[in-house]
Amino acid sequence: KYKINVPEGQNAANCEGCSITMELIFEGEAWLSIAFSEDGKMIGSEAVIGIPGSIPQKYMLGGYDVSVIQLMPEEQQTLTDAGITVNEDGQTVMAFTKLMSEPGEIEIVYGENRFLWAHGNDATLAHHGNNRAAFSLDLAAAGAAVAEEEVTDPTDPSVEVEEDSVNVPDAIQDPSGGQDCTVNFCDNELTTGFLQKYRINVPDGQDPETCDGCTIDMELIYDGEAWVSIGFSLNGRMIGSEAVIGIPGSTTLKYNLNGYTDN
Repeated sequence: KYKINVPEGQNAANCEGCSITMELIFEGEAWLSIAFSEDGKMIGSEAVIGIPGSIPQKYMLGGYDVSVIQLMPEEQQTLTDAGITVNEDGQTVMAFTKLMSEPGEIEIVYGENRFLWAHGNDATLAHHGNNRAAFSLDLAAAGAAVAEEEVTDPTDPSVEVEEDSVNVPDAIQDPSGGQDCTVNFCDNELTTGFLQKYRINVPDGQDPETCDGCTIDMELIYDGEAWVSIGFSLNGRMIGSEAVIGIPGSTTLKYNLNGYTDN
């Protein structure tokens, strides 16, 4: 959940002193994190991490190992109303308010932003495994200014949105509850009657996070006869993305998507 706080006399589009209040709710007890990124990648991004029993703080993400997750200096610990609790329903709830523009830090804009989320399997800070993803969120398109709005699942195709305001993850999420998708095929229901199966193939001696030569196997299963497609995008938009399109009776091929018409 998030809400943009606009000082009196300001407007969200060019605000001085605007802040954003965020609340993360996880079903279970675990450490939680939301990060702010310029390129959708973990290394070089900045995060708020909350560990049950302590106060959420700001960190620099210097790498994939916990040893290079660096606590920001005290003068940069500017979060307000920060806390993390485990409620009576067994949910971990982290909340904080952060200035959207701070000196020397990645700015959160009233427009399109790149965020990353992650959580642990328990309350001990450790590598997140598959419990992470990047996603884009346009705060202006979402109408978040001075109004609390629950973040909908950006992978849910039943949510109809305009092309220019679509919010999608920049990394494959594992909807199968932590299953290792480098060993078995993982399932992702794209919509009713349309299923995606995928598996990442990692060469011996490689790591999926920094892999050279990794491939991905995909299978799309549709209840009916139709052409099917899966696209790959840098920004979640159709134009400029690349797709694999399959038409019954022909060979499945790769395409560049340069517009909305089939020519």
